[in-house]
Amino acid sequence: MTDSATHCKFTVTHYRRPEHTHEAFMKWIVEEHLPAAMPIFKKHGVLEYSLVSDVPSQPVLAVEDGSKGDHCAYTPTQFETPAPLNSMLKVSLSKTRAGWDCADFDCFIEYVLPSVETMHAVTADPDWPAALKGEDEWLDTSRALASMGQITPYLLKTGEVVNMTK
Repeated sequence: MTDSATHCKFTVTHYRRPEHTHEAFMKWIVEEHLPAAMPIFKKHGVLEYSLVSDVPSQPVLAVEDGSKGDHCAYTPTQFETPAPLNSMLKVSLSKTRAGWDCADFDCFIEYVLPSVETMHAVTADPDWPAALKGEDEWLDTSRALASMGQITPYLLKTGEVVNMTK
């Protein structure tokens, strides 16, 4: 079976402003930004949105109103961590990949999109500026790093290998 490149992945790396803790920063994203942004993502056909944090535990989202998870609340242990995962990775990689550096972000966000135009539609939406409310207070935008690329799968979640001749 061949599962050719059909979607795009947009990623953006975020760093919090130094006056905020990591936990408070993540709480702002989950409780303030995401509830405003999610309807825009759905409206324009964003296929997936993932928040990846430099923490060892999985996030736990509590549903506030019995809905299907559209309204999530931050739980105090959600992003608390004894040591950043990238710090541990750096130690490990120094033994096998000398010269590699590790990112020191607070989080990065991954969007899976049907096309590049989808991200343009999201950012051009008249409601998008409201979804970014507070960004200047929480984000060090001078350090943000974004990328866009075409997704070509080779190993699927099912274990199936695709897009290879051998």
